[in-house]
Amino acid sequence: MKNQHETLFEEYHKSRKSEIGIDQFTYILKIYPSLLVCMSDGKLDKEEWDGVLNISKGLALLYLDQIPNTNAEKVESLFRTEFRYLLENIDKWEKKFLNTLKSFLEEHPDDREFVYEAMYLFANAADGISADEQRTIDMLSSRLALEY
Repeated sequence: MKNQHETLFEEYHKSRKSEIGIDQFTYILKIYPSLLVCMSDGKLDKEEWDGVLNISKGLALLYLDQIPNTNAEKVESLFRTEFRYLLENIDKWEKKFLNTLKSFLEEHPDDREFVYEAMYLFANAADGISADEQRTIDMLSSRLALEY
């Protein structure tokens, strides 16, 4: 029987026809709240986008060996494209991603700290943490049961 995050991966893959695999999707799932924090003031600042680009570079190095027939630039572009798509389609995916992530974190409690710290890392990208970003972090921390 498939778990919730495998089911969401299949739905996402059908919608996107992306080359990412389940491992890469799982990482994107864990980063997703950080993308919402970036958009909490309704716009993506240059510094926030730079943070997304840095994550894309790091993921490219991490997953380069797992995506066949590719190079670091292509893998980085793949992640960047997925992050941009998710930022532009929050209405379509937010509820599904957050519900799935909550379930995932119940099964993988050790990942809670990563999700929590990533939100603060993204929020701090542009001139500290704004009131909107802090409200979003607080709301997401509560919704995802990140208090530990």
